[in-house]
Amino acid sequence: MALLNKVKLGDIADVLNGVSDTRQSVLQYNKGTTTYSIIQPNNLGDFNEIQGLTKIARQAVIDESYFIRKNDILLKRLNPDTATLITIEMPYTTFSSNLFIIRALKGYYPAYIACLLENGGLAWLNSNIIGSVSAIKTISIKALKALEIPIIEYKKQKIIGQMWLLYKKKKQLLNQLIIEDRRLMAAVMNSVVSNDKEGK
Repeated sequence: MALLNKVKLGDIADVLNGVSDTRQSVLQYNKGTTTYSIIQPNNLGDFNEIQGLTKIARQAVIDESYFIRKNDILLKRLNPDTATLITIEMPYTTFSSNLFIIRALKGYYPAYIACLLENGGLAWLNSNIIGSVSAIKTISIKALKALEIPIIEYKKQKIIGQMWLLYKKKKQLLNQLIIEDRRLMAAVMNSVVSNDKEGK
């Protein structure tokens, strides 16, 4: 089997660290401030979904390159465990300094890159990151950009990327089914116990 060519992530994608998410609630009522939505690490779900947003106010205008775009990949800076691909438009939404954005260049399918990051890339990063002995592990931009990505033709990238998105959706549906089954089982048991008490 022929070895796949590899390129460094930094050569095929822009990698950006986010903006400070320090709360500036006092600024919300001042003139000359702009309020933005911000994605923080705790907003990232396990199934490629965004769970809620926070609002921040800024006196300085945030550069457009720091607004979330469709097809951006979000990765936690601390203890990374999943890759989140943005699949919808999110106007005037930025991201925390505890997150990285990986923005694939033309010719590279974002879902393929996200799939590789989540399935193997994070394991490599976790063995090469700052504080690997401590409980909190921190990715550096340098390590992220140095991550090697196998290059295959775009058509195959797309197939793999779409399979990964379907896999995430299937996991989400199965998780919801398990939760519903537990709820139903608890309701059945509660009914049995209640009837038993009434019969005594």
